[in-house]
Amino acid sequence: MSKKIDERLPREIGEGALPNHAAVKSPWEKLVSYHDAAHYAQRYSSVLGAAVMQAFRILVPDYVERSKALCTNAYNRLHFINCIPGVAAMQTDELNVHPFCAGNFPGGLVGDAGDEKLLMCGRVNDFGTYRVEKELDICYWDIIGSELCRSTTQSLQACADVQADLRRKGPHLEYHMVEAKGCGDRHCRIVAESRDKYPMPDHEQWECFGPVATADQIKFTKEEDTVSESMMFREECNYTFVNGTTTEDDSTSAYPMVAMSNGSSYILPTIDDLIREGRLDEKTVDHVLWCVCEAAGKAAFGEFYAKEGLRNWLGVPGDIDDGRVMGARLEMFLQCMRYSYEIEAFNKDEVIYIIDRKELANNMPKLVNAYLAYWYGETKTLVNAQWCLWEEPGSTADDKLRIKIAKKIDKFC
Repeated sequence: MSKKIDERLPREIGEGALPNHAAVKSPWEKLVSYHDAAHYAQRYSSVLGAAVMQAFRILVPDYVERSKALCTNAYNRLHFINCIPGVAAMQTDELNVHPFCAGNFPGGLVGDAGDEKLLMCGRVNDFGTYRVEKELDICYWDIIGSELCRSTTQSLQACADVQADLRRKGPHLEYHMVEAKGCGDRHCRIVAESRDKYPMPDHEQWECFGPVATADQIKFTKEEDTVSESMMFREECNYTFVNGTTTEDDSTSAYPMVAMSNGSSYILPTIDDLIREGRLDEKTVDHVLWCVCEAAGKAAFGEFYAKEGLRNWLGVPGDIDDGRVMGARLEMFLQCMRYSYEIEAFNKDEVIYIIDRKELANNMPKLVNAYLAYWYGETKTLVNAQWCLWEEPGSTADDKLRIKIAKKIDKFC
């Protein structure tokens, strides 16, 4: 162990002597199970996504303009991804889409499996040639904003439309969000309908939200019959996700989805589009994103009970109240997200991590700055205002991010 790193037990200590469990571990031997780690990854990303959405609302104040931009990007981006050779065909094989299926209704299978992997549990109430209905009891993205709810419908529409290209011509279904937990509804509900069979007035892409033609067919689940865990985490389902075409997935299917798909992955690419189109100024975007995420980070531990709650979760010893607390916070996040990192220093004076920048960015460079601003803000309240978190520029290769946590005086912070 380096002299700059406080002594800690290696992960392999005791391996085989006691039953092994899938878990991540804090620097003070506190274990977080695989189940909790997956949920943590989803919640953490959603909280940051809520902050990113607030920045977007400042940058684009008009709701309709914002929603249109998000829906356009969501459809185009997912259509492009699914058109990459082999992607849609792989989904067809994994989801056991039968050869006789026609049209785009099998896109419902894509959405159903994706929901379960994202721990957004519920049920398929209808799955037919002319109508599909999916009801969610849990949605981690419900704190981000209804604009995001609209855009997720369009990403599903794109997946469905590409699926249609793989099979013979058949009914075309319009995917429509009837209810959304992000709007205060008890459930999220997607209903896809054939407009030839169930006509409705024409509407714009971003308006696929609200009442549908088949409202009388909706199957509403009572509160007492709802679920709180995906099939992979439920004993009654033998801890296995099974869909209507007998696809089976165990609990390991939660990854990589919980680490790669989140609210920010819809918002930041849309902001990039608007910058390229000249509708947003990049310097203004970076400034607003930093300010909002920094404030959100400070608010996370602004109340002292929140700080105490995290210390208990991490198992922080009572005599430690320095940068190591924030360092442990980062380590748990990085482990739960399965991101690569190295520890250069972990002691009472300084904490230094070297993180894989590409993993952290997840194809969104601005996400790195959002994290840095959020973590900077968290440090100020989780530890105290004497402590700071920053990136040390030019100290590592382009694909590495060197983060330092230490005391720092800044008269312009």
